[in-house]
Amino acid sequence: MTDENTPQNVPAQPGQPIEIVIEVSKEEDFKRFYAIGAIGVNNIYDFRVSFYNDDPELGQRNGVKKIQRKIGTEVILSPVAAKELARWLTQNVKDYESKFGEIKGQSVPKANSKGTADSDSTVLDGYA
Repeated sequence: MTDENTPQNVPAQPGQPIEIVIEVSKEEDFKRFYAIGAIGVNNIYDFRVSFYNDDPELGQRNGVKKIQRKIGTEVILSPVAAKELARWLTQNVKDYESKFGEIKGQSVPKANSKGTADSDSTVLDGYA
């Protein structure tokens, strides 16, 4: 027989902290995806972030080297979740850089509405 007044059955008093336990588990169809970059958009309702890898073709055609950008996954976040992710990333990048040094940026071409790279960003480290 259990006592109805045990701590788990006593309602919390207003202003009194409530203990919350969060258990984390992976869905059965959980997948890992390595990404070299991310692109995204946002509107009043959500933030959409697509993670991608680049697949450069061998050789050149008419002096142009083609890179196929393949989106592996898209994450849709509420504005609150996006802000929390930004806070988490900012803190973890700071922690990383304090341990290993500054992360150097690299020039990555941004695709325009035609699906090709903008002319001001056609030189890529590692693809020349």
